[in-house]
Amino acid sequence: MQAAVLYGANDLRLEERPVPMVKPGSILLRVKACAICGSDLRILRDGSPRITKPRIIGHEVSGEIVEVGSSVEGYSIGDRVSTGADVPCGNCVHCLSGRANCCDTNYAIGYQFDGGYADYILLDPLVVKYGPLSKFDAKLSWPEAALAEPLACCLNGYERALYVENSGGTVVIFGAGPIGLMLLILGKQLYGAEQVIMIEPSQVRRNLAVSLGADCVIDPVAEDAVANVMSLTNGQGAQAIFTACPAVETHIQAIEMVAKRGVVNLFGGLPKSEPPITLTSNFLHYREAYVTGSHGSTPQQHAKALGLIESGIVNVKPLITKTIALDSIHEGITLASSGTTAKIVICPVNL
Repeated sequence: MQAAVLYGANDLRLEERPVPMVKPGSILLRVKACAICGSDLRILRDGSPRITKPRIIGHEVSGEIVEVGSSVEGYSIGDRVSTGADVPCGNCVHCLSGRANCCDTNYAIGYQFDGGYADYILLDPLVVKYGPLSKFDAKLSWPEAALAEPLACCLNGYERALYVENSGGTVVIFGAGPIGLMLLILGKQLYGAEQVIMIEPSQVRRNLAVSLGADCVIDPVAEDAVANVMSLTNGQGAQAIFTACPAVETHIQAIEMVAKRGVVNLFGGLPKSEPPITLTSNFLHYREAYVTGSHGSTPQQHAKALGLIESGIVNVKPLITKTIALDSIHEGITLASSGTTAKIVICPVNL
């Protein structure tokens, strides 16, 4: 099979590899789509201590089951499935308490297990037994099904932000990249936010945010983001704020615009080189505001995300900028890194 294999920083090689051998409890999947994630771009640029190289990366995957290992129940050859990134160990206190994305072992597809930038992926018995792995109907396209993984992460973000359906108020999102745009879509199509404000320096992405329903877009280079949000909310601030970009100044600004009893979700991770932020604790104290983070998603959230896409409640199709063949993956990475696209999806086979 063909696979894109990570050997080091900016060293992703297309090469021929044997098709993985099925073992008891595992499933062999013919990959139909694997979307490029921002974390893949960071891995290519900076590496990751969780990855032992060489490694096939990519974790936003959909595909068709072509072989099922012994003792596997509930899955058959020909099933169409979507899989996520975070893999529960099934034994630690977090996995046993339904917080699998906080697993102490922290397994993930494309990290400890080979990922989806390949013709085939072997789903480890842990993935099959504990998830995230969900079947879907043939009416749903492969690229859309692959986006269940990032959508699940966004669902987790809203849950951590204590924002439930029809909460009303204002949602602010820093960054109109693929994740920020998914948070926008959820805010408008599922959660019923009264107002969603996007803060994004790229004109192309601001335009895309408007086309997807943003009520207001702010250019943080030309405008004071905090002052604008406070003006747009009549001085009240926002009920939920997501930092969906790797910029430390957005963390500071997010806290400055949070409403009373509002929540700041530090969604996007920062480079380790970024300095720590300072905050006035009395500001949070008197506003009874919250600051939290979110990381990955649980198998249950992945299944919910896939169901929302499959039912049409959440439409992710506008986020798919382009599908690209596996043998042109470097072109896809360049596009995904350009800051001018939403989702680039790698498709090993013709759809």
